[in-house]
Amino acid sequence: MLQEPPPVAELLAELRRFATAVAQAVAARKPDWQWRPAPGEWNLTELCCHLRDVEREVHQVRFRSLLAADNAFIPGATSDDWVQARAYAQQDGRLALSEFLTARQETIAMLPPADDPYWQRQGRHSFFGPTTSHELLNLAVKHDQAHGEQLQQLLNRRDEAGGSD
Repeated sequence: MLQEPPPVAELLAELRRFATAVAQAVAARKPDWQWRPAPGEWNLTELCCHLRDVEREVHQVRFRSLLAADNAFIPGATSDDWVQARAYAQQDGRLALSEFLTARQETIAMLPPADDPYWQRQGRHSFFGPTTSHELLNLAVKHDQAHGEQLQQLLNRRDEAGGSD
């Protein structure tokens, strides 16, 4: 079992807040979607593609699995490999952002309210072992937080480098 996460209501609010924050952060600037702060670091297009695909293929799949059955098997994912394998840098970053925002709304719509027994439903995660829907929600929020910081650093570094459109 993972460490006890914050209350479900707080996590659901954070899940909603993150999508808004990403959209606002990008809209507040006119970023160069292909600019990267250093070799090997992700650009904004790659980050948005990653957020979109993780939302669709990791978070939604996990939540649906536990909505469908108690003690469902939850596969792990090594999504960082997708950046090269799926040629994220060649994709349309604005479209990826839009698709992420749509996918996040779909995720939020599928999830039950904070007081629903679903949040204590057990599953078996391939990396973490026994877990609950509540813990998986916490992992999704932590993923958001890590990439929210990355987004801000990317946009701030771009500003510091004198970049604009």
